[in-house]
Amino acid sequence: GKPSAENLRARLMALLSNSNLDAVAKNSIWAEHVKKENKTIKLGETFSIRNPESIVILPEKPNRTRPAQSPSKESVDAAATLLLDMSYLKETEKKPTERLALPVTANMEYGFFSKPLNPTNPMFDYKTRTCDVTKYANSFVNNTGSSPFARNDGIPK
Repeated sequence: GKPSAENLRARLMALLSNSNLDAVAKNSIWAEHVKKENKTIKLGETFSIRNPESIVILPEKPNRTRPAQSPSKESVDAAATLLLDMSYLKETEKKPTERLALPVTANMEYGFFSKPLNPTNPMFDYKTRTCDVTKYANSFVNNTGSSPFARNDGIPK
């Protein structure tokens, strides 16, 4: 009988992998094989469309708008709350341990579950505090728009 295409291709590959053949011989064997394959290939030259009137030839322009009903205030509010619930923007100020239950990456595993060894002592915790002078300066700048400490006599600083 007639050998299958897989069998012929396997025999061809075995023949081409023969080390006794030089590159020119292998190339001519391969060219002959391609010619035989091309003889058996039949291209479909007939083309038909079932209903040519149903085909959309050109798509709509992207800037074309179709008038639609404007959504109700309730549906807009529901969509806004759903978007806010699904958004991560509300959690950007949180630390990763507050946002996530488990570390997402391998680098987050280091120190993800750690706690400070010593709690902060208020005696050594110097956060930004205001005194009478800084409160006065802030209110002066808010009211006048200039610093109370800036020279205004024309002498360069």
